[in-house]
Amino acid sequence: MGNISFELQDQLTPILRAGDLMQCECIVSARLAALPRSPFHIILDLPITTDPEVLAAGFDEFFQQQGARFKLEAAYTEMNGFDFNTALWFCQPFAYQKYGGLDDFDWLSDWQSDGAGDFVVHGLEQLQAVYASEAFGDERFDDACSVTTLLVVIRFQDLIRRAAPHMQGLRFPLLATAHGYDFIYEVRRDANHPPKKTSASGRAASSAPRCHRR
Repeated sequence: MGNISFELQDQLTPILRAGDLMQCECIVSARLAALPRSPFHIILDLPITTDPEVLAAGFDEFFQQQGARFKLEAAYTEMNGFDFNTALWFCQPFAYQKYGGLDDFDWLSDWQSDGAGDFVVHGLEQLQAVYASEAFGDERFDDACSVTTLLVVIRFQDLIRRAAPHMQGLRFPLLATAHGYDFIYEVRRDANHPPKKTSASGRAASSAPRCHRR
């Protein structure tokens, strides 16, 4: 993870905490587009195509299974270390008996759930091939690689944002990022705010890359 990524994360953290993933995506996309062209720039035209409703159903099954064991007060999901694990990009959910807040994320490594399956992240297979190629590790593309990796994290967080309204069992905070990142997005939900339904047309529109400059 290069310095450019850390700088962007510092800049974007207040925006992320406010829940504005679209602005985060626009800023990072613009930063990538301003860099010299590289194989990593392909992400600017690649959407995540995982169906948010299907993902939500899988998470609901997980919440139900763990809810039979203990009362859930928080959940967390992360993508695998995708920059090095290029064969398959996926996420896993974790559940907690207590919510530990956003000031210190050590509590996220002490989950109480078990038996979570893998949920595949679809749509970025062409980018996976770039990470598996000699372009990854090529010093000429270091900045582009670092910015692209952060953009993948934000795209994944947006998938969780789009899936959350369909999660019928979500009555607690749900946090999301990728393995090794403290750049964490939070969806808040409690018993007084039931899930909302969104239209299929709205879902399709929001799944595409929403902003970048050529």
